[in-house]
This record gives sequence, C-alpha cells and structure tokens, in this order.
Amino acid sequence: MKLLYELNEKPPVGSTILLAIQHMLASIGGIIAVPLIVGTAIGLPTSDVVTLINAALFVSGAITIVQCIGFGPVGIRLPVVMGSSFAFLGIAIGIGKADGVSGIMGAALVGACMVIVSAFFMEQIRKLFPPVVSGVVVTLIGLTILPSQ
Repeated sequence: MKLLYELNEKPPVGSTILLAIQHMLASIGGIIAVPLIVGTAIGLPTSDVVTLINAALFVSGAITIVQCIGFGPVGIRLPVVMGSSFAFLGIAIGIGKADGVSGIMGAALVGACMVIVSAFFMEQIRKLFPPVVSGVVVTLIGLTILPSQ
C-alpha cells in the first residue's frame, strides 16, 4: 500500500483546510455535549446553557491553539483538538445540583491545581494503577454517562 504523504511531508493547502474543517466538525459535538448535558441536568435556563456552550467552545479553541503552537514549555506542539471531558459528567451534575455552576467551577479549579501538583509525581502514581484498575475506571465512566443520554 502506497502512502499519500511521507512522515514529515505537508499536504497541499486546499487538502489541509478541508481536513481541518472535517476534524473540527467531528470534534464539535463532543465539545458541545458536556455543557449541554450538565446545564440541562441541573436545570439552568436556556440562556445560561448557551453561555456554557459558548465558554466551552472558546476555551477549547484557545487551548487547542496553545497545544498546537506551544508557548515556552507549555503545549505538545501536535495537531490535536482539546475539548470537554465526559469523565466528570456525573460529578459535575451532582455538584451542580447542590451548589450550582459556581460550585462546579470551584471544584474544577481545585481539581486542576491537584492535577498540576500530581504531575510532578506521576512516575510514583502510575504504579498504583495497573491495567485492571484502569479498565474498571473506564468502564465506570461509561456506565456513569449512560443514564444521561
């Protein structure tokens, strides 16, 4: 089988633009779905759900640029689209029902700080999660989002 492009070869600009649009359209559903599900599950008015979706799209675009281009040591410099995660859907809905959107944002801020700190200890942390544990976690994430559809 002959490849269309070699490893570091760039496709023509027209093909690149079409592939970028295809990639964006494929990822936009996942980016919109999380704030849509959380917003409707916690009973937000439509205007607030639209604001959450706009915020998710804006942040996803900004972080995608940071990841693709890179700024100093930040960014992987690969063509990836960053978006919302379904992993925290059940937790976000639970916190949102109890404390509203501000509770979700506060929990996300605390969680982000914990991730940054734990990144320095990842080698030691990975030993605690063998493939059996990781498989169970991924299965539970799937089962958590099942009722929300």
